[in-house]
Amino acid sequence: MLAVIVALQNAQQNAILATPIPLTNAVFQTFGTDDIQAVRLRSPESGESFSISRAADGTWTSESSGTLDQTEANNIARTMVAMMFSDSFTVPEGDNLMTYGFTPEGVLSVEIVLANGESHAVAVGYRTPTEENYYAVVDDRAGLYLIDRPAVDYLISRLKSPPIA
Repeated sequence: MLAVIVALQNAQQNAILATPIPLTNAVFQTFGTDDIQAVRLRSPESGESFSISRAADGTWTSESSGTLDQTEANNIARTMVAMMFSDSFTVPEGDNLMTYGFTPEGVLSVEIVLANGESHAVAVGYRTPTEENYYAVVDDRAGLYLIDRPAVDYLISRLKSPPIA
């Protein structure tokens, strides 16, 4: 009996790992990782920033001194493409954006420049009361997005500890 339970649990876990992630709730659906030319992470609170940009040979570079970890730079770009939201809503009339962590800019600012010159921005505010998401303003879109926490936490960690050796 125990062997059957273990086998079922392993089968369920493998099925979950093999299930592709639907990108219907991706914040950005019009570009891929290879389209990204540069990404800038900035803390409006501290003024601290970290930027990466793609060189002509496709490798990532940074203005920071030291050697940029290419895998982590690729992960930053992938995070922009894979950044998901669970919902979006219109701010109720009379609500102040400060309620959502925008004092005035939020806790994280992300700027993306694509190879075609197009640019995108995400301003991230506070975590939601459930702590599963962050409030965010995306480009010039109306309303607030609830962006999944893991992507934002990863970007904040890369800003606080840039992948430079």
